[in-house]
Amino acid sequence: MPHRCTITMEMQELTTFQQPDEIIQPFGIHCVGEVVVACAKEHTLVLRLKYRHIVEDSTVCYELSRIKCSTGRPTGALFADEVTLYNASDMEQRKQILLDQTLFPNVAKVYICNVKSWLSPCGVFQDNSRDLLIANLNNMGQLTIYRLEEQFQTSWNPYVDVSDTWQGHIYDNHPIESTEELQIMADEVTITCFSWESVIYERPVRFVFGTKSGKIVLCHLDENGTKIVHVHQEEEAPRVIRYVSIPGQHHFILVGLESGRLAVYRFGTTDALQGAFVAQYVATYFEQDIAIATIECEVGNDQLLILVAKGTYLLALEISFEGTLLGTVTHDTQDFMITGLQQIRPRNYILTTLPGTITHITVESVRASPTGLQIQQHKVQSDLNVSSYALYGVAASRTRSCWFFLGYPSRRFDHLALRSPTCIFFSRCNQQDALKTLLLNETLKLVDYHDAAEVVRFLGNKNADTLKPLETVTLVLSLDEASIYQLKLQLVQLSAKISYYTKRSKTISEALHAQHRFVCSLIEVIHACRVVCWLVDKYTYRTVLNTLQQSTLRCLRNFIRTIILQTFPTDFEYLESDLKPKLSAVLASADDIETSDIMPEMCSFCDLSIDKNSPTCPDGHQVFRCVLTKIQITLECEEITCEMCQRYAIDPSMLATIFEQATVFDFHRCCICDAPFRIDSLLLRNVRAARFLLRTFLDQPFLLCDQVLLSARQILRHLTKLGPAHVDGHQARPFQIVEIALARIGIPGPTWHAADSVGFGTGGLWAVQRRTGADLVARCRGPQFFFRNSLGPGRGIFEKPIVRWASLLDFVSCRTWCSKRE
Repeated sequence: MPHRCTITMEMQELTTFQQPDEIIQPFGIHCVGEVVVACAKEHTLVLRLKYRHIVEDSTVCYELSRIKCSTGRPTGALFADEVTLYNASDMEQRKQILLDQTLFPNVAKVYICNVKSWLSPCGVFQDNSRDLLIANLNNMGQLTIYRLEEQFQTSWNPYVDVSDTWQGHIYDNHPIESTEELQIMADEVTITCFSWESVIYERPVRFVFGTKSGKIVLCHLDENGTKIVHVHQEEEAPRVIRYVSIPGQHHFILVGLESGRLAVYRFGTTDALQGAFVAQYVATYFEQDIAIATIECEVGNDQLLILVAKGTYLLALEISFEGTLLGTVTHDTQDFMITGLQQIRPRNYILTTLPGTITHITVESVRASPTGLQIQQHKVQSDLNVSSYALYGVAASRTRSCWFFLGYPSRRFDHLALRSPTCIFFSRCNQQDALKTLLLNETLKLVDYHDAAEVVRFLGNKNADTLKPLETVTLVLSLDEASIYQLKLQLVQLSAKISYYTKRSKTISEALHAQHRFVCSLIEVIHACRVVCWLVDKYTYRTVLNTLQQSTLRCLRNFIRTIILQTFPTDFEYLESDLKPKLSAVLASADDIETSDIMPEMCSFCDLSIDKNSPTCPDGHQVFRCVLTKIQITLECEEITCEMCQRYAIDPSMLATIFEQATVFDFHRCCICDAPFRIDSLLLRNVRAARFLLRTFLDQPFLLCDQVLLSARQILRHLTKLGPAHVDGHQARPFQIVEIALARIGIPGPTWHAADSVGFGTGGLWAVQRRTGADLVARCRGPQFFFRNSLGPGRGIFEKPIVRWASLLDFVSCRTWCSKRE
């Protein structure tokens, strides 16, 4: 039975994103997962929602990047003498040359702008399903595919030049000698439309594009670039194209032709031709009238439901896979120009028009109707500022918790008065509740629900009543995936509260931070128990574990033991009596397994041996440990980082050795966030190392000097791969290792001597002097310095202004420090 609306649908604006760009095309916004692209005149705006655990303000978390419109001119690469061709042309040909800027792009002044940008479906890259590609087409027919650069992930680099590949396929670089030939070749190389396959079911990834000459080209995209698989010639030039992928041998290509008709093709391999790729014409629908603006399609029960927008009209037709027409209907919106069409659920769509009307469209199969289909239209209430903004498109995130409406000033000259005229309205739908979506999530993972989590966090910060369903839940924890998911939902509501109280109450904020850390530790310990139980089963089955599995077992046992000995916070005391016996039972089942094949751990801070039953060295140094296995991340190891919570894990090859072929654990994702790990580049790690060192010095004025230097030594040696260092034949002291590491990453430092004091800082300065074993630490506060004796509490702690510095960015040595004393 079709879903019938029982309550009025409403769109509530949550916030807006203002950008200084110009929108010139309808259907200019598109969303895949949590990534939104808005195609403006000169740039493509890429907005990625980023759910964060800790947010100190009340804004929506997102990352914004831009892709500048390509200046490529495919027809400019044709070998043609423009002057000779122009002089040999007749009057009609010269009119065409003046009207069509693609013919002589190297001579005439051309106007280049974006036509459209398309986000690829998820799963283009097997190692990271969140990485997407963006295909961009400009008005010169240049088609380029971009990929987010791997180092800092702030800009997009060209990944594949599709136009160049197509030109190499269709043009042999021969000289063009006539205007007619130039027109033919210009139409051949000019690309007019593009589409990724709707869902990636198999490799390689496929896409299709159309040219001005009427060719429809199917391509494969792999690591070696673009491969043209099949070229089909259509009678008319395609203007809109849609690739509908279906599991099996064949896929459907829906082509909106220049005349307004819709052509349907089936592409795929055939056994009769020994795997050759063929295109099968199915049928052509609609009359020659208004050009097609966009195409949407649903697949179900061996049928296709196709929706087409033409000006103010919405046309729907239902066909079988063989092309049999099952139903058709035409709906007049009675409004000026459809500009957006987004599916909300099967056979239900949100439609926008240029004047700002938002409509809920329902397509129903009606046997009694002579056409077989019926379209119902319901107006959607909204608080968007459509009196000032025209709507140029609509898009929705994966779970439909977030809705994005693209607006541009509707009144004449308003775009000149506004510094940021383009507006993306970030909204929510009252019939797609984000919290309800999370509570009904049967996967028990946040992998595909981070958009809903971000909406719940943002709304909880604005209105605390929305979090009551999570606050009133009494946790009953077991060692299963459901318990972990319930704790993850608690992290969402704690994140919302932290955002609210950060700037209102420091005491409450600190208490919430403590609760957040504790809930994270509960998730880690339940995950640790599941891994330990899995290792115990492995040991029982084959009586031997490999070296890394033994190390994992030992480290996880120590971690679980630490949680058992820990006192639970007051708000979670009721969990202690029920959870700790389960943790103890897991320990008891694993205590008999010997881990004799592994060497004792060494502390990365002090090089002391770590006892096999302890997670730390005798001095209590907290070393870096993998969030999944609790194995220490040594100085020689590569690490991967969770892109959401910044927790670390050991190298993926080591994780693969530990978890083997286990499908229970996804070691490519963080156990707390369900976000994928990333391998950081060396430069990015060096930048983070320098930032950490600065933060350590500037944010912890009462930290003991040796501990500061040892921390810096650990970070910098770990991230710059600095091995054991020696100075003058002796093992380097901690501050000397810091200096060597800083030099390795290109940060200038002072000249170091055994008795020298050093200064380091940005926005503040430190000085360290060693006198008979005492470490004096000075920190800049305003224009003055204060220094402390770091021998420990009660052992000569004193504070006194002793130094004034000319610049807070100076790096000083002991002699400079002493010479500036007053």
